[in-house]
Amino acid sequence: MDSVLSEEKKIKRQIGNLIDENRVVNFSDAVFAFAATLLVLKIDLPQIANPQDAEFIKAFATLWPQYVANIISFLIIGYYWLNHHTIFGLLKKFNFTIVWLNIIFLIFLSFLPFPIDLYGDYMMTPFIVAFYLASLAVVGYLLAGIWWYASYKNKLVGKELGKNHINYYLARNLIAPLVFTLAIPLAYIHPMLAQFSWILVIIGIVIINKDFKIKRVSEIEKESL
Repeated sequence: MDSVLSEEKKIKRQIGNLIDENRVVNFSDAVFAFAATLLVLKIDLPQIANPQDAEFIKAFATLWPQYVANIISFLIIGYYWLNHHTIFGLLKKFNFTIVWLNIIFLIFLSFLPFPIDLYGDYMMTPFIVAFYLASLAVVGYLLAGIWWYASYKNKLVGKELGKNHINYYLARNLIAPLVFTLAIPLAYIHPMLAQFSWILVIIGIVIINKDFKIKRVSEIEKESL
């Protein structure tokens, strides 16, 4: 029995050595770049039969909801990228489970341009706003799940990361999806209430950084990158 267990550990160790962390991270960055780039491509160009300066200005002005949706969404995707970069920078080893969790996360991330496009066109429609928020929340929860799996009992992270630091990174990854989830019912009260939920994300980040003493955490984070 002991020989079988030791053989399984050896196989798992060999599999872990086969995983190239640079390829995992580079692939992830490529998907983030794809999702961010697609936001711009989703903006509909104005169709004008007889182009004149005044008509073009008016047509571009009507696209402001799409501009707003893209800016907010780009910032959120950038925030998720920053957290993703931090998580994978803190990993000391990889296994197939973390790779597959990351792939599932990237699938939902690459889906984001679709609800973002809908949100830009129908930002006053409660269902569309709720769908947009739910999509952002799912991506955030998956990212938090990756960190929870990697950090549980320091499975894939260094022993120098204590419980306080692990909880800090978990809270930092959960704040955005929790805010978006709580904002979903607000979309049915009034869409504008839900649309300003991203401001609460900023407030939540400030509170978390203050409570977990961001300066001490940052020092360990830099050493781990």
